[in-house]
Amino acid sequence: MKIAIIGNSHFGTILAKQLSKFDTENEYVFYNTYESTIDKVKYIINLLHIDIVYCLSASIRGGLALKLASFSGKKIVQHFIGSDVLTVIEDYNNKVYSSDLLNNSSYLCEIDWIQDELKEIGINAEIVSIMAYEEKNEPKEFINFSVLTYIGQNRAEFYGINSFIKLANDFPDVVFKIAGIESYPNLPVNIKCLGWVNMIEELQKSTIFIRNAEHDGLGFSIIEALSVGRQVFYNYNFPYIHYFKSYNDLSTKLKLVFMRFKENKLKINFEAIEYIHKEFNKEKVLKNLVLAIQK
Repeated sequence: MKIAIIGNSHFGTILAKQLSKFDTENEYVFYNTYESTIDKVKYIINLLHIDIVYCLSASIRGGLALKLASFSGKKIVQHFIGSDVLTVIEDYNNKVYSSDLLNNSSYLCEIDWIQDELKEIGINAEIVSIMAYEEKNEPKEFINFSVLTYIGQNRAEFYGINSFIKLANDFPDVVFKIAGIESYPNLPVNIKCLGWVNMIEELQKSTIFIRNAEHDGLGFSIIEALSVGRQVFYNYNFPYIHYFKSYNDLSTKLKLVFMRFKENKLKINFEAIEYIHKEFNKEKVLKNLVLAIQK
């Protein structure tokens, strides 16, 4: 079979390569129909011979690529990966959607809380991960206490920068680091912006990783942080993390971990490492994804 992958260009490019190597009986091609005119043309030309259209970042309104697939009667599999859920819910509530596309698509999502949100608008999505984790690193001991987060470009408030700044002010003796952006106005002196870095290497240098997005799928940085045994703080409940519901909750739990570190009682989270290697290893993830796409 020929499977066209469209949608998110970051994950689309990666998955097309991974799936092509894993499932050699079928053909996987990524078409960047969002940004490339050439790819849009290639997609239209090849659509007649495509068996499945797999879209990373779901839509019920649909762009041209999805609408053509629906009109042509192609099997459509859409994978929710994060904030696309908010757009779909808004479009559904505002009745701005294609009934044909909505009814002709099957849906996947990464985690149970997204699945629950989608059920509220009548979409049943199967939980299937796209995060094929293959990198294994020797976990490093905690030497210097530091706190790392990731902030997406041009979406600082969405990713929780205000609470991160407040933490830095409340813990002036702690080093706070931000991956993803090179600068931000009026930061406390104990916050460093790192820009685009190798997250695994930076996580190995850090004690704590915080993810505090306004809305989230299952961020890959959570998987990376757990895979090297870091202390992970997350505003969604997930195995082997410190779950927090509010800023006060986050601050209190951070203080407790800091005290454990100063008492030399903070240990690498080996159970988390084992969990990630078991549940998110490359072979398992890709096998489940292939089965879900072709179901």
